[in-house]
Amino acid sequence: MYLEYWKLNDFPFENVPDPAYFYDSAKHHKVLEELTINIQRRKGAVMLTGEIGSGKTTVIQRTLLDLPEERFDIALINYPSLTPLEMLREVNRQLGLETSGENRNHLLQILQEHLIANARAGRDTLICIDEAQSIPSIETLEELRLLLNFQMSSRFLLTLILVGQPELQAKIRQLPQFQQRIALHMHLGALSLPETAHYMLHRLQAAGSTDHILTRQAVEQIHEHTGGIPRCINHLTDRCLMAGMRRGVSRLDKSLVLNTLEEYPMEPMNYQYA
Repeated sequence: MYLEYWKLNDFPFENVPDPAYFYDSAKHHKVLEELTINIQRRKGAVMLTGEIGSGKTTVIQRTLLDLPEERFDIALINYPSLTPLEMLREVNRQLGLETSGENRNHLLQILQEHLIANARAGRDTLICIDEAQSIPSIETLEELRLLLNFQMSSRFLLTLILVGQPELQAKIRQLPQFQQRIALHMHLGALSLPETAHYMLHRLQAAGSTDHILTRQAVEQIHEHTGGIPRCINHLTDRCLMAGMRRGVSRLDKSLVLNTLEEYPMEPMNYQYA
């Protein structure tokens, strides 16, 4: 592949939520800070939305990794296309609790006892639902909302984080009683042009690059075509690095980006910044 050619230790533009490549822009830092504060203050329910490929999963995984393990008991559900009973079972499974049987009340009792035990031991329970826009029914959302009824006199017994694409907001609006429970809603937008440049340089440096292999015009062209969406930036830049090796160039410039787009067409993106 192109690692040796570009003098890299790793592929810098892989689309996996690797904490080593996390780009802490001003907007990412704000989201991380707000999420962490609301989790630590046990605010009940928080929501993070963003366009496809904007880096929501990377941000939430970074948030969870930064939480002290001795304090937080975390359930992370990545595939939430579940019925209400299946969701309850998955929450219990993630927390290491019993999941067998069809008796919903029994599963809830086990969960409640676990939440109380955690609270008495000074631990907080956190349930994070990624791709929450895929929750198939209002009934499953209502099951999650009802979990927020587990409270002591001075605190929620769990914190619920919903992470998803913008259509998640429309689903939540169908349950006004749930919408009122959302203490914080943050939206992760696209990267600006300066942020795109810093993002690309950060990932190259994290992969071991010490050479200046990006021209300003190349970054501008990549930003224009991808709309500043990190996943799209990664796809296109990875292809450009491969094409650059094949052509024997020493830098990625605008002409290389345009030639790469001709060889590997990508639909241009038009997302708004936030």
